[in-house]
This record gives sequence, structure tokens and C-alpha cells, in this order.
Amino acid sequence: MEKPFTILVIDDEPSIRMGLAATIRRHGYDVITAVNGDDGFLKARQSLPDLIISDVMMPDLNGFEMKQQMGHDPLLASIPFIFLTARTASQDRVAGIREGADDYVTKPFVTEELMARIEAVLRRVKTERERGREQAKQAAQEEMEKLRKEVLQNFSHELRTPLGNVMMSLDMVVGNKFKSSDEQQEFLRIAHSSADRLESLVADIILLSDIDQNHLNQMRQVIDVEHHILAPIKRRLVRYEEKQLKFIHDIGMDGVIKAPRREFIQSLLHLVDNALKFGPEHGTVKLTVKPGTDGGVMIAVQDEGEGIPVDLREKVFERFFQISQGDGRGFQGLGVGLTIARAVFSSLGGDVKILDSDKGCHVTATLPDLRPEDVSYG
Repeated sequence: MEKPFTILVIDDEPSIRMGLAATIRRHGYDVITAVNGDDGFLKARQSLPDLIISDVMMPDLNGFEMKQQMGHDPLLASIPFIFLTARTASQDRVAGIREGADDYVTKPFVTEELMARIEAVLRRVKTERERGREQAKQAAQEEMEKLRKEVLQNFSHELRTPLGNVMMSLDMVVGNKFKSSDEQQEFLRIAHSSADRLESLVADIILLSDIDQNHLNQMRQVIDVEHHILAPIKRRLVRYEEKQLKFIHDIGMDGVIKAPRREFIQSLLHLVDNALKFGPEHGTVKLTVKPGTDGGVMIAVQDEGEGIPVDLREKVFERFFQISQGDGRGFQGLGVGLTIARAVFSSLGGDVKILDSDKGCHVTATLPDLRPEDVSYG
């Protein structure tokens, strides 16, 4: 059942205001009343009515002045207006139209005529809203289709490139086409690096599926600093050897971190990978890890890149955000790293945030200490 339209009635004469409100209510509309222009402006902001019926001649802020003032407010500017007045001069009607009124009714009025005018304006409002919804729906569908094509195109590229490198290297090994053992080792390194990229891609797809199905693993196990933090990062650094980055870390050893291992490793890798990817050549990437008192942890990753503008600091957590840049995309990846990291940490009561920074990007990931509802192993 559709919600009835809400009409704001503004008139400084109590008898007219109350009588008009009662009449409109009998026709099935919700009614709000205001005693003058100032009160009407306040009530309009509070209730955002579908239509305003206002007297013109009121003390202090008259109807025309109130309409003009509402026209400067983005929330109120588009609300249709019917002016109600005893003045019948043509210049007053012209003034009302110039102020943006949708109709102009003189007192005394015939109830049936007023209601017919109200219904005509509201029919137009309904038609415009339906048209707007249809346009918004069409625009959303077009945007989704554009995103779908970009996702498929990017996914194909992300999959084919490392897969091609693996197959080429294996073909060289099988055919014994190397000129030297060093050349063979280089192709094997390429194959290993490409296989690692494919493994990471598959892990992302599995995690996205788990997130969508609300099946994220929440079993908190002991995280070994060397095996589950530093070793994966060292392997990831190989991808960025050409940038000659300086990676430094400050990892506290006075506590025990407990988290779902696969999910934790993948999330941490994405945070570090973003810093490696967007940091400048010869720049420094710093990882800080501070264990809590009972399984929690605070992680900070800082780089020296351009950073993320304040107005995009939530947008970048949206799935596939990075790839929505068409063919001009300058970096690899599906654009799901921050999506996954926040989902993983949030599922355990933590969060991932982008903080203000004088230089580069500063990302923090927090995981609380074990809660009563958490399941821990080891």
C-alpha cells in the first residue's frame, strides 16, 4: 500500500488553517500545519512534504519570501507550491508564478476546486517521481553493465597474463629450450611468481564468495610472525623488485595474535601489496604490528605514495572500485583487496581504516582481543 502524500498547510489565520487541514485530511492525505512563514520553513525542513499550500499575506516572512528562501535550500527547492490568498490582482498572480508557484488559488475558494488543483499538482509530482525512478533505474542498469564488462575484461587479463607465463615457462622446460642453467632458473622464477599471482586471485574469489554467503571462517588460531606474516610478504616483494623499494617492519613479540590464518594472511597481503603497488620507486613501506593482550592486534601499513583523497577513503572499500577506470587503469588487480580486508576484520569485531597522513597512505587494521563468542584453537 502506497504511503499517502503529506501536505504542509501554512496560514496565520487559525480558522482557515484548521478548516483547510480538516478538509484535506478527509480526502486521505497526511497534513502538517504551520502558523506563519518562519514556522512553515522549519516544518518543511523537518517533514519534507510532498506539497505546500501557503497563504501569501502573513506577518514577518510572507508567502513569497518564504518560497524564495526555500528555493535556496536544495532539500526544499523542488517541493511544489500552491499559494492561497484573498488578493486577486493579476500582478499578484504573476508574482506568485514568478516565485515558482505551481498554482494560485484565491479566497474564498470552493473546496472541490481546491482539491482538484491539489490532486492535479500531486498527479504531476507522482508522474515526475516515477519518471525519475525509471531514469535512475536505467542509469543504474547501464552503470552495472559497464561495470560487468570491465570486471570480465579485467578478470580475463588478470587470469590470462600469469597463466600464459606459467605455460610458456613449462613449455620451455619440457622442450629443453634453455641456453643455460641461469636462463632456466629465470623462467622457473617467472613461472613460480605467476603461479603465486594465480593462487592469490583464486583465494580472492573464494573469499568474496564466502563474504557473499556470510560463511567467512572465524576460527582464531595462533599466527606465527615468521611463517604467517613475514614469509608471505617476502614472496610478494619479489613482484616489485624493479621498484627497488625499502620494506621495514616493526613487529612486537610480546603477545600472541589469534586470527583465521588464511583470511588473515590474504587480508594483510592486500594491505601491504597496496602500499608496494602505489608507493613510488625507491620509496619506503613500513609495516607495524602490535599484538594485543589476548589474541588481538593492531596493524599499520604506511607508504610514501600520493595517498587517498578524503572523499574517496570509503569509496575505495567498495568492491571493484579500482577497476572502474576503463582502459586507462594504471595498476593490476581486481580492486577487491580493501573490500576483503575490511570484511575479514569486521567479521571478528575489528575494522580497517585509512587515516590522515602528512605523506603517502596510512592504513590501519585492528582486531580485538578474544571475545566470549569467539572460537579459538591452539
